[in-house]
Amino acid sequence: MATQRQVNLAKAIWQDLTTHFWLVLLVAAVLGSAIAVIYSSHQNRMLIGQWEELREAHDKLKLEAKHLLLEEMALAEHNRIEQIATQKLAMKRPATEKEIAVSAK
Repeated sequence: MATQRQVNLAKAIWQDLTTHFWLVLLVAAVLGSAIAVIYSSHQNRMLIGQWEELREAHDKLKLEAKHLLLEEMALAEHNRIEQIATQKLAMKRPATEKEIAVSAK
């Protein structure tokens, strides 16, 4: 009867790995590349989401700036200022004979 030889499994695997080292290295490189692609895609999606939020905030601020500009223009109208000056501050226009012209020298 032939003697059965026991093979050390760990030693056989190690020998296969060292024999086909370039193949193991290639598989590791492919896996690393796949993980890098997944990570960069995730980062890209996160940045696009942040960009959309910032763009919406920018649009809201732009609209608010337009409203504030309209409000400022309405508050600075000449007849409104004159009305406040006469009613609240009791101001009135001086008579023409009381006006003094100042010249710059």
